[in-house]
Amino acid sequence: KTLCFDKVNDLALLQIDDAKFSPLLQIPYKLQLDGQQVGTDVYTMGYPLLDVMGQEIKITDGIVSSKTGYEGDVSTYQISAPIQPGNSGGPLFSKDGQLIGITSSGILAANNVGYAIKASYLKNLMDAAPIEIKDIFQSKDVGVQLTEQIKLFTPYVVMLLIY
Repeated sequence: KTLCFDKVNDLALLQIDDAKFSPLLQIPYKLQLDGQQVGTDVYTMGYPLLDVMGQEIKITDGIVSSKTGYEGDVSTYQISAPIQPGNSGGPLFSKDGQLIGITSSGILAANNVGYAIKASYLKNLMDAAPIEIKDIFQSKDVGVQLTEQIKLFTPYVVMLLIY
């Protein structure tokens, strides 16, 4: 069920309502609220173009290209990691394993142009939720190689199909 929704930034907090679901007590990465510099190395995780690319999680990497997004939107970063249908809503990580954004869109006619909502807007939504959301993000840096981060984070990135 939807706990709260930010229409402007197209973000929603969902609560899984299933007796078989075990709640997550802590997510193994840090939520980074400070703004990122242009040139910061980043990567995304998601399930783009399922029909063509298959159901295995995909990783794309790039850099923060701009501190603002489409038409100067200050709530988003422009990134060089491409975002295709199926990537949106996935995490944007810095190379040191901190969640810095949520991927939101791309421009199909442009190569390697994507956008991600800054993590501070996710934190604002969490603060506005009708129930208290404990800080489920770990407070320490991951401090492991990228391949190990991907193994560690993959169980926490899921494909959501809406029927």
